[in-house]
Amino acid sequence: MNARILPTAPLSGAAILVAGALFAAPALAQTPELSGPAQALDTNTNGVIERAEALGPSAANFDTIDIDKSDSLDGDELRHFFAGGPRPEPKAAAASASAEPLAGPAVAMDANSNGVIEKAEAQGPAASNFDTIDLDKSGTLDGSELRFFFRGGERPGGPAPAATANSGAKPSSGEQGGPPPARVVLDKVVEERIGQTTPVVGRIVARQSGPIAARISGAVVNMQVDVGDRVATGGVLAQIDRERMQLERDRYAAIVSQQRANLTAERADLEQTQNELNRLEGIRKSAAFSQARFEDAVQAVASQTGSVAETRAQLAQAQAQLKRADRDLTDTQILAPYPGVISETHTEIGAYLSIGNPVVTIINDLNLEIEADVPTARIANLSDGDVVNIRVSEGQTVPAILRAVVPVENPRTRTRPVRFTPDFAGMDAPLADNQSVTVLLPVGGSRDAVTVSKDAVTQRNGQSMVFVSNNGRAQPRPVTTGEATGSRLVVVSGLKAGDLVVVRGNERLRPGQRLQDVGAGATANGSGGG
Repeated sequence: MNARILPTAPLSGAAILVAGALFAAPALAQTPELSGPAQALDTNTNGVIERAEALGPSAANFDTIDIDKSDSLDGDELRHFFAGGPRPEPKAAAASASAEPLAGPAVAMDANSNGVIEKAEAQGPAASNFDTIDLDKSGTLDGSELRFFFRGGERPGGPAPAATANSGAKPSSGEQGGPPPARVVLDKVVEERIGQTTPVVGRIVARQSGPIAARISGAVVNMQVDVGDRVATGGVLAQIDRERMQLERDRYAAIVSQQRANLTAERADLEQTQNELNRLEGIRKSAAFSQARFEDAVQAVASQTGSVAETRAQLAQAQAQLKRADRDLTDTQILAPYPGVISETHTEIGAYLSIGNPVVTIINDLNLEIEADVPTARIANLSDGDVVNIRVSEGQTVPAILRAVVPVENPRTRTRPVRFTPDFAGMDAPLADNQSVTVLLPVGGSRDAVTVSKDAVTQRNGQSMVFVSNNGRAQPRPVTTGEATGSRLVVVSGLKAGDLVVVRGNERLRPGQRLQDVGAGATANGSGGG
């Protein structure tokens, strides 16, 4: 068919000319080699452009150009699309008399450049699976054997020999088409309605932070912590000399004992005087009654009662002084009032502290909030309890609840401070006081967007990547993401609704590796389509 297939993505005239120059090259009779410019895209030097290598028009029109559906682009397919000419026929896989050349990382292992990997040269999986990969038992690994083990496909040299009745041997994993499939969890890329947001710069603030001061005066005899140490509530921070406080405490304890003894004696005298008054009261009508003695007894009881009251007050005062001395003795140990990390020390052993002098500064990094200066025009859209997203770092977003809008406006910036309570429970990255974050404030309205699970996106060489399940095999694909919406990310490019992506087990996947979905929604055969 000579009809030219138009690109699905519109190209300018200049782009078409550049693309034609890039991929147009004389066709070879047997091997559809890549042209010079196209070879620049072939990063693994295997003679074809794989999907992860495609850029520009070749990436946008990959499926249209890939006539034989091999998930790779050869020179004939590129020439047919960009320069016209005969449509290449799908290539039948024919066994070659000569070994398939090494490609990509395998070339680096071929230290003696003889076109095969010897056992002494093998590294990594090639070394640990050498005997399984070496199908012809030649003691070397060629490109066909490596390709068959790591990517599957047709077995080099035809199908595997059948086991004899007496051998009872089971074919190895390599003889069954490569290593066993990777156990992964797949998730679907979906199109959903999301709310529109606007970013506002904020910062992390600790709700508990500040200097811890000395409560008594004295010399520092021990520092228990240093900058960076983590302390719990009640942990000892420093020790002030307690000898003087102990002596003061002992003195007040002696005064308390003395006043208790005085009170006991005063009570005994009062009791004796009261008994004498009662006796005189009993003989008041007899001839032996003396009015003068009676009046003296009344006066003595009153005086003695006053003495008891005075001694009781002196005892209470001494007890209060003893209690204060005990408190001062306890305060010689400076304790942490809340948990956190020591961010600064203000004294050292041998220094003399007065009451109120700072000893250390603690930041409670377990009780954090977000503060953002929100434009006054946006305040009307906010209310207590609203849930917003906080972008802490690239690819990491957490939900937060609006706690308070502080009624103080900056007259220069026309903003008001707003406090949010974030959920940092799932955060792995360390957080810091005054760390910058981005608050995604709702601005009303909503739109349809394609979203992907955050767990599917990994970073490789500075590029966001996902593994798509394509006919049950791992296909790496670069992706561009936008803002977060809950546990998902908005897809800007690279994925479409319905794609199945790996969200668990994607850390060590290799391109082309077979997949087995072990998630709750796994299909019967354990693989997803693409």
